Amino acid sequence: MNILLVYPKYPDTFWSFKHALKFVSKKASFPPLGLLTVAALMPKDWYKRIIDMNANNLIDDDILWQILFS
Repeated sequence: MNILLVYPKYPDTFWSFKHALKFVSKKASFPPLGLLTVAALMPKDWYKRIIDMNANNLIDDDILWQILFS
């Protein structure tokens, strides 16, 4: 079984540190630890993919991976 876990983009606020990230050469400041925990609790024989929309955009190939390779 294929599982696609998507971490949504959080709003641009003072506390999101979006403008400070370029100084530390990072794309996102907070990793999706909740989704990583959920992925670790799933059966080991399932294929998992995590997309952090704060670092990368969700593209059609990500969604098709979940459908085509199940």
